[in-house]
Amino acid sequence: MWISNNAIFGLLLLMASGHVGELRADDLALNGGASLTGSVRLITKEGEVELVSELSPAPLVLKKGVVQKVTFSTPEVSSKPPSAVVELTNGDLLPATLEALDDQNLTVVSPAAGRVVIARAHVQSLQLGSPQLPMIYTGPRSLDEWTHNPDETKNWEFANDALIATGQARASKLVALPEQFVLQFVLKWQAKQNPNFQVFFADPLKPQGVFCDRYYLQFGGAGLEIKREASKGKRYHTLIQLNRIPNQYADHVLTVQLRVNRKAARMQLVLNGDIEGEFVDPIASVPNGSGIALVCNTPNGSPQEISQIEISELDDLKNRHHAEERGDPKIDSLISREDDRWGGHLIDIHKTDASTVFRFKSDFQSEMIEIPLVDVSTVFFGLKQGDAPPPAPAHSFVLRLCDKGFLSVSACQFVGDDVLADHPLLGRIHFSRQGVVAMEQSASHPPTRPKP
Repeated sequence: MWISNNAIFGLLLLMASGHVGELRADDLALNGGASLTGSVRLITKEGEVELVSELSPAPLVLKKGVVQKVTFSTPEVSSKPPSAVVELTNGDLLPATLEALDDQNLTVVSPAAGRVVIARAHVQSLQLGSPQLPMIYTGPRSLDEWTHNPDETKNWEFANDALIATGQARASKLVALPEQFVLQFVLKWQAKQNPNFQVFFADPLKPQGVFCDRYYLQFGGAGLEIKREASKGKRYHTLIQLNRIPNQYADHVLTVQLRVNRKAARMQLVLNGDIEGEFVDPIASVPNGSGIALVCNTPNGSPQEISQIEISELDDLKNRHHAEERGDPKIDSLISREDDRWGGHLIDIHKTDASTVFRFKSDFQSEMIEIPLVDVSTVFFGLKQGDAPPPAPAHSFVLRLCDKGFLSVSACQFVGDDVLADHPLLGRIHFSRQGVVAMEQSASHPPTRPKP
């Protein structure tokens, strides 16, 4: 049975009429804001999604492009996060525990996929340390939690896990912000409309009009800007300005990540997974507020929304190493947690009785060195002479894993508690369904990670 956007309305009416019994199922977000529940059974190479639903005695086949996102009903695995993140040459991230490395292959153990053997030529980098930093806040979960001031309810609606402004609106929340934190959120606006967002952070949430130390991001028809407000002297200072207009962002959606290190008075901006710049706060009195304020200055009748708000602690050491210049791309590079750097060849990774050890031959030393895993921060893999990065074959979906990883897949099959997926570099992979959180259309959801 085929289903397209034209048939969705009828199915939703059927659901509303009470003809559907209770079903512990996956949630599907469809184009146009519609949704369905059921059990996903198959994703074909053509991008079609086969859904088992009580709406129909036969499986529903959703055409390519209809399904935007699938959120799986199975809870995440409650285990200790793995100690490394493997970055593949196509940008995918696989959280895993390192088992071994030789000249040909890297062998890892993933909570979601078990033991995985990866061709060394397909590995871009290794990031050591837990990929799952302590999460301080994730939401929004309701409008009430974003009303620090009781008067801040006008022109706000809460729907589909998003705060939607239907006119000029303001909301705020006090959060236990650490000295170093990551603030991430997704902005969405209507086609042929200019957004008008402001997001204040490290904000003491003083009454409007009172001079204070804080940062804010504003995004509108002229582009995006981050400003620093000061309580003394010149009030406003521009930290970064991008003259990239809203219609340059696909699907009228923008994922923003701000990495704020108040201890070092530094900040980094990431948009849709790409690092846009790192800058230093020019004012000595770094903002110490713990408030977040959301402001939408939009005309009535032009809704815009903010969703997927996440605040976590910042592992600045790991992010800094990953963002900076890696050196000669033809050789391997290793950075220790103490900021020591070597260029040369990573001979292997192997286990000893005491620990896991990296054996590295530096270009500047005659003797090979051995570095314990606990002392390694980042490894970049060199491109061998004559080699070229493998092409990134077209894929339909991004599979989100429970430990903040994601993998591009062209087809998936769901059988009971198992997921069988085709990956452009790893080939056929066998997952535990408990290790898969969601699946999204790849074109609409670029990777939320910095590029090396």
